[in-house]
Amino acid sequence: MMGRLSLLVLVCITWFGSLVVKQSWATPLAVVAPLTGVEQDTHIDEEDLALERGERDVGSGYGKGEKPKSLRKPEIAKLQIRGAVTSRFASTTVTSILRNRADESAEAVFLIRLPTEAFIANFSMEIDGVVYPAEIKEKEKAQKIYNEARDRGQSAGHVKQQSEKVNSFSVSVSVAKKTFVTFELIYQEMLTRKDGYFEHRTSIRPGQIVKSMNVKVAIIETQGLSEVNTSWVKEQANGKEVTKHGVGELILKGGDTRAFIEYAPTVEEQRQESEDGIQGDFVIRYDVNHPKSGGELQIVNGYFVHYFSPEGLPVVRKNVVFVIDVSGSMSGRKIQQTKDAMNTILDDLRDIDYFNIVTFTDYTRQWKNTLQQATPENIRRAKNFVSSLRALAGTNLHEGLIDGVRLLKKLTENANDSIHGVSMLIMLTDGQPTSGVTDLNAIERDVEREINNKYSLFNLGFGENVDYKFLEKLALRNRGLARKIYDDSKASLQLEGFFDEVATPLLYNVVFDYPEKIVETNSLTQTVFPNYFQGTELVVTGKLKATNITNEILEMTIAANSVDVAIEFPLTVDTEKPPEALLNKHAIDDFAERLWAYLSIKDLLRRRGISNSGAEKEELKQQALKLSLEYHFVTPLTSLIVVKPEEDKPEYIASNKEEQKEADDVPSGILGVSRVSGAAIGQRQGKMFASNLHIGPSRSMGSASSYGGRLMHTSPTFADGDPHFMVHVPQSDMYVCFNIMGLAGDNYRLIQDPEHGITVTGNIIEEPFIRPGKLRKRSYFGDVTFVIGNKTIIVSPLQITFDEVHTFTWDYNLAVGFQDLSISIVNKRFVRVNIQPNITLVAMRHAVTGNNIMKVGYMGVYIENGQGLSENVHGLIGQFQDSNMSIDSESIRVNDQFNVSATLNIKSREVPVTKRYHMVLSKKQPCWFAGNNGAGLIDGSHVDYLEKTNIVNS
Repeated sequence: MMGRLSLLVLVCITWFGSLVVKQSWATPLAVVAPLTGVEQDTHIDEEDLALERGERDVGSGYGKGEKPKSLRKPEIAKLQIRGAVTSRFASTTVTSILRNRADESAEAVFLIRLPTEAFIANFSMEIDGVVYPAEIKEKEKAQKIYNEARDRGQSAGHVKQQSEKVNSFSVSVSVAKKTFVTFELIYQEMLTRKDGYFEHRTSIRPGQIVKSMNVKVAIIETQGLSEVNTSWVKEQANGKEVTKHGVGELILKGGDTRAFIEYAPTVEEQRQESEDGIQGDFVIRYDVNHPKSGGELQIVNGYFVHYFSPEGLPVVRKNVVFVIDVSGSMSGRKIQQTKDAMNTILDDLRDIDYFNIVTFTDYTRQWKNTLQQATPENIRRAKNFVSSLRALAGTNLHEGLIDGVRLLKKLTENANDSIHGVSMLIMLTDGQPTSGVTDLNAIERDVEREINNKYSLFNLGFGENVDYKFLEKLALRNRGLARKIYDDSKASLQLEGFFDEVATPLLYNVVFDYPEKIVETNSLTQTVFPNYFQGTELVVTGKLKATNITNEILEMTIAANSVDVAIEFPLTVDTEKPPEALLNKHAIDDFAERLWAYLSIKDLLRRRGISNSGAEKEELKQQALKLSLEYHFVTPLTSLIVVKPEEDKPEYIASNKEEQKEADDVPSGILGVSRVSGAAIGQRQGKMFASNLHIGPSRSMGSASSYGGRLMHTSPTFADGDPHFMVHVPQSDMYVCFNIMGLAGDNYRLIQDPEHGITVTGNIIEEPFIRPGKLRKRSYFGDVTFVIGNKTIIVSPLQITFDEVHTFTWDYNLAVGFQDLSISIVNKRFVRVNIQPNITLVAMRHAVTGNNIMKVGYMGVYIENGQGLSENVHGLIGQFQDSNMSIDSESIRVNDQFNVSATLNIKSREVPVTKRYHMVLSKKQPCWFAGNNGAGLIDGSHVDYLEKTNIVNS
């Protein structure tokens, strides 16, 4: 039923973390699409009205009264959450298997709450054994694709704004009777230190009791874990949270550098909470050891991350002016909550601090005409002043802030060093300016001129009527930040909690200085920080310059002010030796690079948000967009899109001639567009291939950042990885996979076609060490040799050699032509070999960036088009081009953990196989796996495919 249906899912996360989503229940697959600035389909059906009226929960499948069979709720057969935290960078994979036990199709909904600062990194669905992976597109381009698909009659859906408090992801799909659907979502974030700990929070709200549910989180912190605790947090109907501590199992390993946490509530435990199962958050809080030196700088694969959170420093005095909105809209609960919070905040001031209070309505009022020391008597008098506050009239925000700044100036501009420290304004408002100066640009200009980069402004936006974007920009341009305070029963606690974050300054004017000889300074994220507060952490990431120097040492300093003195924190780091804990199998691969990309995007978006220059804003947008696409992050500039083309054919949907031209510029097959002949490639270079060798430099052959720079062929056949073999068997339309445990120096015959004179071999190399917890070194194909007739192409991670005469580095974009043969180097990552007619082979480069001792560069081999190969083709992957095989349906078994096993029949051989999933160029593909070096699946033994080792200068 699903085979000929078309689907398109489009997701957009807004900057403030809310997901705008509407579900279409009338189509086989719903659409999740952005709302802001986009015209949407406004049709509403009865199911949506039921949702709006609250007659049933999203995903419950039925409303009040009689339960229609067609709306019967699918069962969540398995909910699995796997978290990995490596040096604060967290990656979480959520897998949900839904089963439809009914005799008719039913709607299944995957709905999850994400941490506010998280970026979605990947999403896929498996329906009827077919995996539909997601792509990240520029938001505007994704919207065009969505609109075109809808106009052509492909599945279209509706949009519904979710609460801004919650960063949510939702998608629905029709599940055929008696079948399963599997959803998998990956999101990533950096855990920030607040109140002295890091928090990893996982939302679990399945809406039903789940028989198989478990959460596993592995934490690796090279600084050492000083404490780890777990809890289950449930929100009651009145908005208050109930916390149960010590939930789950906790194991510490590796000298307290590693923690493993598992939480697996039983069916009975879920039922004890409610008949609808558990509804809450599984929370892990931990902290690390904090040196007083220059912090912890970790270097992995040429990228670094620097954590700075010294403890034991003296507390710096603060000068603070509270600027409070007492306009009419603050009346009632808001003004009372403000009073309650201010009483607590005033009690938390230290006797070394100085403070004052300014209120504003149509006019301003100052508690005192100068800042006062926080003595017990002054605190008592300030509380009396606060208790007398009344809410009335308009909102003169401009005058309130200007008065507050001038009070700070009175104290600090002509004072001696003894009263210097951290000077700040904390403003609370619930509305927009209505009196005095109301032009937002004028307010921004005047406040920035008065502050003059000397004080920090913290803006708290109370409720839903504030212009939060303006408050955030105003704060960020003035050394501070903004925070939303939600108008609910916990508002007082939110206000107090914010003040706790800034209550204890330890350093101010903090500057990180890295050596330009070693560090790419234009790659650095924020390096200048106005303040460092107790219980927080400052983080900088960047890239090292490529160098041939071994055992290089990075020396840097952090300069800051503390109390009445300027101090420096020196730090020296070996650039080639990462901490041993980062070599653990649970560590996130290339976490430093992904964390650099994550923070760089955040930093670029922050700078774009506060810029007043249109040209600068556009430049920052393009930089952030490029990183978002390259690293597959859903950000405010991108959308997540899932497309199943009609008739199961690969399709590039372009919305105008310019976009189609851009698609045509991408090399055939490599980026998933129509094929281009070798002659056509020659014409693109402005050169026609002749019978003799001709080499010509090419213009850009498509943007790796725009298209991901990766293969996107729908039928992958390849040898890649450790080494892993994934084969699409055309005759049977099946996917099989196997591994080969090769040794360094082994040279395997991958493809051999005597009729066409084609031989492709791969030479095994090993990593330089055994990873912790492993019994052997990882092995890869270090170089690949293509022999095509009398031509030889040797491809390694460093260079490409033609007939031992012409050698090129990967920096070239070029095409090499012979009659009926063309070779092109594309995007510094692919070598594409076109053999006429209808044979296309690709070598993909896995490069090692920067100084790195953890990994080795290696190659992968892909059959992009094997239609022209002869029926006698053989080799480890070539032999499957003309094979027939099948799965014995009677042999399929599913155990309690939903692991699937079966028997595969091939050439009168019966091979035990299990269902596995391989990431094929960032896309999840199921296959039937044969163990023991592919025994029974391949002809003979894997050693039968060994050839003489090539000697390659790489």
